[in-house]
Amino acid sequence: MENYYGKTDISGQISEIDLTNTFLDMQIEKAENEKRKNQKMYKTLGTVIGLAIVIILF
Repeated sequence: MENYYGKTDISGQISEIDLTNTFLDMQIEKAENEKRKNQKMYKTLGTVIGLAIVIILF
């Protein structure tokens, strides 16, 4: 994404800022979804590995 701050009028700059805000909001939502997905996977993986260690030791 290429920005041209300073080369447009005020309305053009506001438009660019709105576009950047929209892009950042989408990126934040995408990162939060990925975090939720990975968090659940790692919790499950930790539980399975913990149970495997307990079974091996006893």
